[in-house]
Amino acid sequence: MTAFDLFSQYGIKSVSMDDIARQVAISKRTLYESFADKETLLVEGIEYTRGKFAVFVSSLEKELHTAIDIFLLTFEELMKQPRWYSRKFYEDIKRYPRAMKKIEEEKEKVAGLCARLFTRGMKEGIFQTDVNFEIMALLVKEQLKMQTMPLPFSKHSNREIYSTILTTFLRGISTDKGRSILDRWLAAGMYHEIQ
Repeated sequence: MTAFDLFSQYGIKSVSMDDIARQVAISKRTLYESFADKETLLVEGIEYTRGKFAVFVSSLEKELHTAIDIFLLTFEELMKQPRWYSRKFYEDIKRYPRAMKKIEEEKEKVAGLCARLFTRGMKEGIFQTDVNFEIMALLVKEQLKMQTMPLPFSKHSNREIYSTILTTFLRGISTDKGRSILDRWLAAGMYHEIQ
């Protein structure tokens, strides 16, 4: 969705309905016939990307992947979304309550996915069984609240920061079998920024 890409890249406030209409080569009037206002367009964009992401995750969960594979493939997919890199997007979205509610729902879905993967990983023997995964799920939820990193992290990209956190987190909860899966991913060049 072009409008959502523009919001993600430049921030919501700085992208006008005129900018969006021009980008998709339609009149502003035509745009308003489909979307009452900028927030409606923003909510549609969030729902659209969430729907695509849900299909992606569902297909991974049905395939022969381990929980670690799914964590890493999901991370890669999330990092393809420009808004994960946009401090401006997250500053601006606070002004749009319906869109903010959708973002909170999205975080809940990701936390739910993590909980499913923790259970799956224990069954696969790749995550330790003596870890309190209820606490781990709470840590994930809190991490998701920190969409933009505090100033001390500013010399590092969001991707580098999140991949460091994820890799360290997975290594800490994994069994030897799980760590060998993670090491194979790292050896194959995944997360090249932190190697």
